Amino acid sequence: MQCAVKVQYGPARPDVHNYGLSTSIFAMFRTVLNLPLVVVASCMATNAIAADLPPDVLVRSSWMELTRADYEKAVSKVPENLRFEFSTSPKRVQGMLNNLVVTKTLAAQARAHGTRPAASFEKGAGDDSDRALAAAELQRIEADAGKEFDGRKAAFEMKAREIYTLDRDKYKTPEEVRISDIAVTIKNRGDEAALARAREARQRITAGADFGAVVREYSDDPTTRAKGGALPFVKASAMAPEYAKAVFALNPVGTVSEPIKGPSAYHVVRLDERRAPRLQTFEEVGDSIIRDLRKRYVTEQRERRKSDITADTGLQINQAAIDSLVNHIDSQRMKPPGRAKSRDSAAK
Repeated sequence: MQCAVKVQYGPARPDVHNYGLSTSIFAMFRTVLNLPLVVVASCMATNAIAADLPPDVLVRSSWMELTRADYEKAVSKVPENLRFEFSTSPKRVQGMLNNLVVTKTLAAQARAHGTRPAASFEKGAGDDSDRALAAAELQRIEADAGKEFDGRKAAFEMKAREIYTLDRDKYKTPEEVRISDIAVTIKNRGDEAALARAREARQRITAGADFGAVVREYSDDPTTRAKGGALPFVKASAMAPEYAKAVFALNPVGTVSEPIKGPSAYHVVRLDERRAPRLQTFEEVGDSIIRDLRKRYVTEQRERRKSDITADTGLQINQAAIDSLVNHIDSQRMKPPGRAKSRDSAAK
């Protein structure tokens, strides 16, 4: 039988109104672990289990005990003007409870394993200490998962080769070009003057002037002026769309463009080299694929540990005590005055 914290809501609670508050308002109340809001099924035998728990105990497992005082301390960190609205939302109450269960369990496991938190948290107390210990325990889980992955690296390298073989398109490099550029800025000159200066620079080049000399005289780009306008290989996605379209249309190598208008300047471009798309070898991309596999493996092990906590078959739930945490209000009484009058007027 699987148990986990669940606040009852739905048809059985028609008087609950959550005011449509944005979830982002309460994002700050997730712990330093960045734990998700766990929404899972409650025990089939909740009432029988609840009868064995003291009224102030909300959840108990072999690792920890979550009390009403723990919950109230967590709620006290919600800004005072938002606490009432928070407590009318079963989903948010449930999320906080599950977060507390996971945090307290990880903290208890950290103590059992001798896991130490960061030095800045070692002297903490209460829930702050639990959060620090839980974060340290997750770091230990991640470190152990990383070591386990590294110990099976040969098997994961085979998996990496399989990924490479099945998704070759992902490892193709796009077409790239190497160009030299004269940039004539529009600001302070105006569009017409900048265009005229760019045309003049091109005319000098087509008449036989040295491209590098024209760059030094006409270009406003200080980073490339001293290099004769030379730029490294670049792909189209790294350029402004209209600029890229004109540059990649240049052919053959050595062609000098007409002035191309960019976001802030007119450009006169010479195509120096073109590099065709190609499939990278596994030797070039294998390490990157394995790093991604390792990161994914570590994440899966961390998330599995957290999900195992809420799936613990020994988790005892005091459902009645948990349901009592939600403030139930009559939504009809909360309607602005005058709404009923407007309906009466419409009927007339």
